[in-house]
Amino acid sequence: MYYFTYDPWIGKLVYLEDFYVIQAYQGQATLIYYLYQCNCMHFLVVIWNQASIDYYTHRGALDLSSEEGWHLFRFNRQELMDIAKEE
Repeated sequence: MYYFTYDPWIGKLVYLEDFYVIQAYQGQATLIYYLYQCNCMHFLVVIWNQASIDYYTHRGALDLSSEEGWHLFRFNRQELMDIAKEE
């Protein structure tokens, strides 16, 4: 699953969500070639998946949480409703 989005500093980018590469296709860059028309690709890797982290960083991916100080946050519906009530 993926979607295209826009970042004012980067331009068009693609965000990959919930993807898994089966063993037969691991090591192939087919997906990357398909998405090359974007300026950037964002994706998340769970902290315990060290093999994937090593794979992506070895190929030049930046870990934004350490390189640029970005952290991903989420508010669930209840928290959003609570904030709205405070305002």
